[in-house]
Amino acid sequence: MPGFIATIDTSVLVSLQSAGLLGAVSVLFDRLLVPVKVREELRDGGERNSNALKALEEFAFFEHCDDYDRVSVEILLQTREHLREGRDEGEAEAVVQAAQKRAEMVLTDDPLGRTWAQKHTLDCHGTIWICYQLRQRGFLTELRPHYVCMLRSGRRQPMQAINQYLREFGEALISQDEYLSYTKK
Repeated sequence: MPGFIATIDTSVLVSLQSAGLLGAVSVLFDRLLVPVKVREELRDGGERNSNALKALEEFAFFEHCDDYDRVSVEILLQTREHLREGRDEGEAEAVVQAAQKRAEMVLTDDPLGRTWAQKHTLDCHGTIWICYQLRQRGFLTELRPHYVCMLRSGRRQPMQAINQYLREFGEALISQDEYLSYTKK
């Protein structure tokens, strides 16, 4: 995957922050394009996003991506079933920028962002896939602790997909009760 360029949204950045893996993604991607709205959303999150904001400034593979077709973003936003001001803009910018910059992938945990990426015929993956790739390539010795950190931090991730990856590496699965204990906050 070296040489890969992807756009990234807020959900993935915050999940990587909670898993302690913001710097590790550099082994998977040469550049991660960070849209304007994603940076705004991180700043609006205040102190809880300080590690992600710091990583955007310190790691050279994170690149601010400021030019995009605002009309295309607005068109995507108008296709939503529930039009809520200030919502889904980071995902829309990530998809539009990936298409315009010819990035290989969109990184989002958001279902709507995934749908938009698929409609633009863009490859799309989320945080648990990134962890899986790091484990598969030998950069992580275990997945489970990182998944648990995300869940404990309130990051909602699909239990079935998590357990599929854990099963592949012979790691202990996350039970329904355990999952619920992390996500009931």
